[in-house]
Amino acid sequence: MKGNLSALLSLSLLLSVITTSAQFVKMKDLEKMRKRTKIIVVKEKPDKKILKQLARKSSAEADAYRQAIKQLNQDFPEAVRQFWTVNGDATIEQRTEKELARIRKRNDRNYIVMDCQSLHVKPGVRSRYARSRYAQTYTASLAWESDTNNLSVPVINMSFIESDLAYPFYIQNMSERFPAFMDLAVGLRLATYVFSEQIDGKSSTILQNEMKHNAIFMKGKTLILCSDWLDEAFSLNKAKSDYPFPIRLVNGDELEGLFRKDSFDSTVLAYVPAGVFSTFDRKTPSMEVHVPVVVDPDNGMPLCHSDISDEMFQAWGYSLIPNMGKKIVGFKKIRNEDIVNFAKSMKE
Repeated sequence: MKGNLSALLSLSLLLSVITTSAQFVKMKDLEKMRKRTKIIVVKEKPDKKILKQLARKSSAEADAYRQAIKQLNQDFPEAVRQFWTVNGDATIEQRTEKELARIRKRNDRNYIVMDCQSLHVKPGVRSRYARSRYAQTYTASLAWESDTNNLSVPVINMSFIESDLAYPFYIQNMSERFPAFMDLAVGLRLATYVFSEQIDGKSSTILQNEMKHNAIFMKGKTLILCSDWLDEAFSLNKAKSDYPFPIRLVNGDELEGLFRKDSFDSTVLAYVPAGVFSTFDRKTPSMEVHVPVVVDPDNGMPLCHSDISDEMFQAWGYSLIPNMGKKIVGFKKIRNEDIVNFAKSMKE
């Protein structure tokens, strides 16, 4: 039971549309998407409220936020051009929200819209006027800092030009960090894998079953670890003794260089995607979940994941008890225990 939950959880983090109703793309949306010939990447602009709050702390923090938005606007369209291959030769345009609104008025349905947003969980409300008593997921403008009272993680939102951005046909998880080029690249590769497999007619059940055996593709390949993503107590020597194949340690800049060159010959990559899930606790309606995984950086195939099923069972169990729900589940950094789990997955 726990193994099945852990596999399902990792699929939902790696491959899924985190919506209230579906984990994979509806076939009618898939067919519609394949016919689109243009992609709009939404250009972010600094949020005035966030800037005002940061300026109260220090001008340096406000400047860092502006620079992060500027870098995102450079990285996002570049990552889409390089890593999104589902639509073949689709043209990539970067537009502001105002420009997007004008294009909508032309009723040109050749566009897909990609936007970086934050995924939240809205608590249920006990009211005869409320639409739902249950917690729901939704996306909103990209957050800058983590808010413990309103958990969220950055995602890539994909919608059709004729649809409201609040109703995407696909949402792709990334890490908990404000999106960097590496996160965008991994996210788009993972999304490409999902779409490509579904185009081949594979259902979510088949993909889930296949994932249990994907670790075989790790054999003989070098495991790339980014030093920025390792736990403080991580021991490289221990990892090398626990893992049966070579390990390559790189820093953030080196890993970004590999992605920009798209040079991953005979390697696999350890990564930590994040998601938000609803709980049973109305006062703590959401929990942030982190699962260390290994993916194939060449095609986005998920190969294996670390085991956090015990933590998940405990978290959902506690959420049945008022004021006992856990907000953070899993591991934000890669630990030596995760390397052991990665190695075990190749034997199962």
